[in-house]
Amino acid sequence: MDAAQQPRSALDSLQAGRAFAALAVLLFHVELTLALPQYLDRDTFPVFRSGYSGVHFFFVLSGFVIMMAHRRDIGRADRLPTFAWKRIRRIYPPLWAALLIFVPAMLMLPLLNNGVGFSVLDVLSAIALTPDPHDPLLSVIWTLRHEALFYAVFGLILWRPRVGLPVAAIWMALSATLPWLGIDGWLRFFFTSQHLLFAFGAAAFLLFERGRVPLPGLVMSLGLLLFAATWAIPVMKLPLNGIIGNWAFGLGATLAILGAASLERARGLAVPRWLSFLGEASYAIYLVHAPAIYAATAGALALAPQLRQAPIPLFLLVTAVSLAAGVAFHLWIERPLLARLPHTPPRPRLGEAAKTSSP
Repeated sequence: MDAAQQPRSALDSLQAGRAFAALAVLLFHVELTLALPQYLDRDTFPVFRSGYSGVHFFFVLSGFVIMMAHRRDIGRADRLPTFAWKRIRRIYPPLWAALLIFVPAMLMLPLLNNGVGFSVLDVLSAIALTPDPHDPLLSVIWTLRHEALFYAVFGLILWRPRVGLPVAAIWMALSATLPWLGIDGWLRFFFTSQHLLFAFGAAAFLLFERGRVPLPGLVMSLGLLLFAATWAIPVMKLPLNGIIGNWAFGLGATLAILGAASLERARGLAVPRWLSFLGEASYAIYLVHAPAIYAATAGALALAPQLRQAPIPLFLLVTAVSLAAGVAFHLWIERPLLARLPHTPPRPRLGEAAKTSSP
């Protein structure tokens, strides 16, 4: 069985990557939240201030996984509904469930959104994931908007490669050049340098598919080293250009994912079951961890004010509670919800189809 035919579950290294990315972002937000003036007003683990790079890892993974799942669908317009349904099914229902839970809760307890206000239009925009440079509701939704944009471009490639591939090439070229001009607002949304990370992941899969990865263990190690070195630069308070940082994180993630996937295919790569599980739960963790962090921090300090003088136990407690909230959302909401939805696009019944086709 070649790589394009392997089920996603065959590549446990991808699940490990998802787990790493979600945990990195979670730890980043715990560190930022505890450092707020109303809480500790100081850093606890400054090393986690580079955890925002989990988003970069997610974007590269997304490019790799989408290409792996739909490489053979390119040019097949009949596969577009299936592609669209799979992406909608995976992203939107859990998002809507999270919004259904947290929007009313945030209206009653603004601290769950760090006191940031939002309007009805903001809620509607979050529900639809329409392009929007302004994102006051759930701090991670901005990344889902960029995912939706990537899915739209990839869907165009599936439908009409002669149109979609030039559009994707122009999109990547502008995303590589315009950010150097200091663009902001809508232009920045559509042409951020982070969009290249989707292309990095897609290119990595094409190399993986062809089996052209010599010394995969070395490739993985070099990727992890580059990622770690880029992570360390801002931690050491050294200057790091944002665009170069995006690409360095992206390249490191690309090499790590490509090397790990190739190593797993060639020799097997043991991934602990708990890490695979966290990978399965990564989207749920990603969706709900921010309000859980705000709630856990405020609650812990209200119940035990002495924790202000014990930052490490507080950090560990808030991390554990927010991680548990994500796992609970996965087990009790996301997984049962997705189990009720078909894996293929719903089709009209024969009687309904006959009615719609009759004059």
